[in-house]
Amino acid sequence: MPQSFITCLTAMVTATVLGGCQSSPKAPTPPTVQANQPMEESQALLNGMVFDQVWVIIRDTHADPSINQVQWNETRVQFRDRAVAATDADTFRTVLRDMLQTLGESHFAIIPNSVSGSPGAVGGWSGITVQVLGGDVIVTRVAEKSPAAIAGIKTGWKLISSEGDPIDPIIKEFGPPRTSLERLAREQAISAFIGGRPGMSPKYLFVDSSAEEHEISITFDDPPGELVKMGNLPPFAAESKWCWLSEEEIKSIGGDPRLTGRIGYLSFSIWMTALSATIDDALTAFRTADGIVIDLRGNPGGLGLMATGVAGHFLPEPTSLGTMQGRDMKLDFRTNPRTVDRNGNLIGVFTGPIAILIDGHTGSTSEIFAAGLLDVKRAQPFGQTTAGAALPATTHNLQNGDVLLHAIGDFRTPSGNMVEGIGVSQQIGTPPTRADYTSSPDCELRDALQWIAHERSQNSSEVKSP
Repeated sequence: MPQSFITCLTAMVTATVLGGCQSSPKAPTPPTVQANQPMEESQALLNGMVFDQVWVIIRDTHADPSINQVQWNETRVQFRDRAVAATDADTFRTVLRDMLQTLGESHFAIIPNSVSGSPGAVGGWSGITVQVLGGDVIVTRVAEKSPAAIAGIKTGWKLISSEGDPIDPIIKEFGPPRTSLERLAREQAISAFIGGRPGMSPKYLFVDSSAEEHEISITFDDPPGELVKMGNLPPFAAESKWCWLSEEEIKSIGGDPRLTGRIGYLSFSIWMTALSATIDDALTAFRTADGIVIDLRGNPGGLGLMATGVAGHFLPEPTSLGTMQGRDMKLDFRTNPRTVDRNGNLIGVFTGPIAILIDGHTGSTSEIFAAGLLDVKRAQPFGQTTAGAALPATTHNLQNGDVLLHAIGDFRTPSGNMVEGIGVSQQIGTPPTRADYTSSPDCELRDALQWIAHERSQNSSEVKSP
């Protein structure tokens, strides 16, 4: 049976980036495995049962029931024999993934049973974020006090190799991505290339803006935060933090605290209920701020409807962030105004400027949140274009113990704009370049603070010092 929740989570974090689905006439009834059959025959029958299960689920739940019925039926014919003939689980999963990938949408994945419930599915953490800029893999963020920061990695550096293996072949193999799916696949390949398990210390070669080489080892640590589960998806490390940015912090990235005023900063790694109380406490405390920065860089999504509660801190009336349209249902992501704190005190909503930090790893619920607030002119995004993977999805347990993650709807903003395949882009100025990342340890935050300062100057004839 499918899980009761609806998740909006980029496929990047489910170990495989996959395509969409289409519908077709009813599939034949799958065979039954007999206890006394030979191992090879039993495996073939099980493979056929699971293949048909996946194919039928997608046929029956895809948001568009009329989408290429003939093609989806032909896809079954194309891949079923390969699936039945697979002699091991990895080969079988590859066939299923190849079938899904032919249709080009996010939020379709086969999650191995060994991954879906195991804490060991969570990889190590280095604190380094890289993105492709102008064909080069550039360090765009180094988390404070992370293994990468301790090792001396700097933003703006270009990655050359990992353990002696060059990164260029991966970039050349993918070429310029034509779709968000291709971009996600490239990002996944790069993440795997530079990733590691806790305790591992791979050696990397970087080149700075002066063409000086830096060969540095990074010792991976456990991801920060609490391991949490969502249905039968793999566990995720959930972390949130909030603070008032100090004058020193603002100055260190190139900002001017006299102009920005008192800034509340909130960052969280995933949209999970385990973080709800902390997020609400932060945004309640920020009611007196001159501006708020919500950092969603690297946030792949999570529980979709959490976005409506968080956005309710900024909108005094119920307001649509967009609509999810499924085959048999329509869901309006309408905000819930948060005008009372947890003690019952009236607090109103925050009315000042809101900046949302984004990057190529920002996905799903994070994109719905950012796109919706941008659409209703309540916030501005700063950073690289997001993943463009915003399809609401759910999961099914398969008969072999694996899990199928599959999209069940489409999402559009209140003005009808799509996010899937496009993403959310910075509207004020231009996204940072390598030179920007070299010039500041956090140029995206710097640009956000400059915009907040501008908004304050427009709304007040006198800017007060914090």
